[in-house]
Amino acid sequence: MPIHRGSCHCGLVHFTAELDDPAVGLYRCNCSLCRKKGIVMKAIPDSAFNVIKGQADLSLYQWNKKIAEHYFCSGCGVYTHHRRRRDPTQISVNMECLEGLAMPSADIIGLVNGLEHE
Repeated sequence: MPIHRGSCHCGLVHFTAELDDPAVGLYRCNCSLCRKKGIVMKAIPDSAFNVIKGQADLSLYQWNKKIAEHYFCSGCGVYTHHRRRRDPTQISVNMECLEGLAMPSADIIGLVNGLEHE
């Protein structure tokens, strides 16, 4: 699988993500946190994600049942990824952080009903 590089806005945090097809399996979540983040995500296996720079610059945010782990850069505040509540063996990547990928049209982005988990 191709390896894609990603980063936060200020460059403190860099990561790689192995993605089969970047345009398949994209989703948004309607939980209260994800609605406010307003990002497009893709779930990948934990083993397909690697922070290559700035691990110490990541801040963790957890809420509700404190199962999901939401990470963001402590410098610029950009959300980069999270460990999923629905499947803790997966990481959901903020697709907007990946280099060189154009976001596909909204009609192929699914919706996860995270509101039901709150």
